[in-house]
Amino acid sequence: MINNVRLKKMLKSLVFPIFTQINKIIPKDENLVLLYSANKGVVFCNLVLRDYLLRNRFDKKYRIICGIENMCYADDTENVTFVSGVKSVWTFLHAKHVFYTAGQLPIKPSKKQCVIHMQHGNEDFKSMGANTKINNGDEFFFTYMIISSDLNIKVNARAYKCKEENIVGLGDPMCDKLLTVPQNVYDFSKYKKVLLWVPTFRQSDYLNYNDSHLDTLIPLFADDDYENLNELLAKYNILLIVKLHPAQSAPNGCQRHFSHLRVYSHDEFIKTEYDMYTLMAHADGLIGDYSSASLQYLLLDRPEAYVVPDLEDYKNTRGFVYDDPEAYMGGHIVKTKKQFEQFIDDFANERDIYKDKRHWVCNQIFKYKDAKSCERIVKLSGMSL
Repeated sequence: MINNVRLKKMLKSLVFPIFTQINKIIPKDENLVLLYSANKGVVFCNLVLRDYLLRNRFDKKYRIICGIENMCYADDTENVTFVSGVKSVWTFLHAKHVFYTAGQLPIKPSKKQCVIHMQHGNEDFKSMGANTKINNGDEFFFTYMIISSDLNIKVNARAYKCKEENIVGLGDPMCDKLLTVPQNVYDFSKYKKVLLWVPTFRQSDYLNYNDSHLDTLIPLFADDDYENLNELLAKYNILLIVKLHPAQSAPNGCQRHFSHLRVYSHDEFIKTEYDMYTLMAHADGLIGDYSSASLQYLLLDRPEAYVVPDLEDYKNTRGFVYDDPEAYMGGHIVKTKKQFEQFIDDFANERDIYKDKRHWVCNQIFKYKDAKSCERIVKLSGMSL
């Protein structure tokens, strides 16, 4: 990913339109597939999609190429080729089938291609594209964008300045993984319950975003609050694992370990034994806010809390997909430490008071509640065995 925002916008407006014209005339290889991410390695939806293609032996017919930010993120997956930089652009220009997640190449697809854009979570509270106050210019570089239901077709069409027919509700590949991972990988038997907290990023040097004035890594809790938080958790014998967002700017060594509280930056987390979605499946409840994880977790039908002390601030900076985001928060809405303590008490004592609302939100957000999103997306792309 190009971190210099001014350079990135210049390339997008001056250089890549030339590639769009070139793309119109280059023949496409029917059996060439590009999975592209501008965010480090093969991540999020593309990782799940790649595993689906390999598991179902699409590699016997198709040449699968993963376009990544830097070759240091390549892995040893068999029957897959890794490329970066100029080679990613070359592959795009020749591939019939392209799948994006966490970034895209600003080249318009030709009529001979099927270019599918998947966000790292296909539903979100956060405004995207032209609906935000962040001017990234044209972002309509796909044939189809995948979302989880028909609920937000109109708002996404506005966000990416495309026709509604370019937005398709087929599901979320990350939910395929969430619904199928084993739930007996980690041993948490010494604790009564396990909570996972996945706050979204507010400040990101990596993405050059500043979406909120909240100045603590964990909403509501500064470093000197951690011991008191641990005491609260120990009272109920609850283990709380806090995993910061990959894009969140964080100081080196922000990892903290207490008897009932573990705090990890993203870089620290990936060095542990944990996998994010496997851990989500193990957790008895989830704490989130505006990110896709809070919505994906609805499919497991377990208690949630949304810690959003900066909701009004966030609304005025980044903005939300929904006019009333609280209406789509299927759990405790927490803005103070007292409300947080009440959630912990309800959670520990199994008072699931937002179950009905959780079910209603889940039905609005997810058109499908199976683990077949990848299957539907691949079929849309025109790939077949």
